[in-house]
Amino acid sequence: MPNFTAARSRGVVVLAAAALLAVGAGSGAVAGPLLTGADIKDRSIESQDLAAGSVNGGKITDKAVKLDHLSKEVTAKLGAAGKDGAPGATGATGAAGAKGEKGDKGEKGDKGTDGLVGAKYRTMTYLNGGGGSATVACADDATESQKYTAISGGVQGSESGVSEKQTGFLVSSSFPGRMNWDTGKPRPGRLDGWIVFGNSQYTSTLTVWALCVPNTSIVVDAGTLNN
Repeated sequence: MPNFTAARSRGVVVLAAAALLAVGAGSGAVAGPLLTGADIKDRSIESQDLAAGSVNGGKITDKAVKLDHLSKEVTAKLGAAGKDGAPGATGATGAAGAKGEKGDKGEKGDKGTDGLVGAKYRTMTYLNGGGGSATVACADDATESQKYTAISGGVQGSESGVSEKQTGFLVSSSFPGRMNWDTGKPRPGRLDGWIVFGNSQYTSTLTVWALCVPNTSIVVDAGTLNN
């Protein structure tokens, strides 16, 4: 029997395998099932196993390849991120929402300052009496007086139980204000005192009273009436 070297042995095996395939094909044997994905282990086929152009975009489903699947060389060739686009047009105003539920009751507020804190009575007595215009300011100094507002006032034309001349004395007007003695009229916007107008019938004494509070935010809501 002839001796076979290793090289010759491999050649014989290949030829024998080829002969078996030829016999099988010529004898009409039925081919086995086709190769499927289940027969391929993960990562057993790499890029070098595929011919150029054998896999194209038509064979890859959408989102099957993600950015982290690409090599650094590929991602380096991707373009830089573009600039932000211009703001879009303002959208239409949405429909009014439903009415909200009633809120919880708020906490009780701090106690307010007593409106009469710092209040004082001011009086001016005309010793020789009076019957015309008489007035009293909330303070002797005009600047200090204007820090107050007179909220009440009046006039006393005689003292009870004292014999005084009070024949015919009448009060025609009594209101908050300060007089302008040059014009004989009240000063506009001044409420820091009290003014009394009489009927020119003099009394032995005349005292004007004013209740002044340290508050200048009291407004005058003036109205008119056709009578």
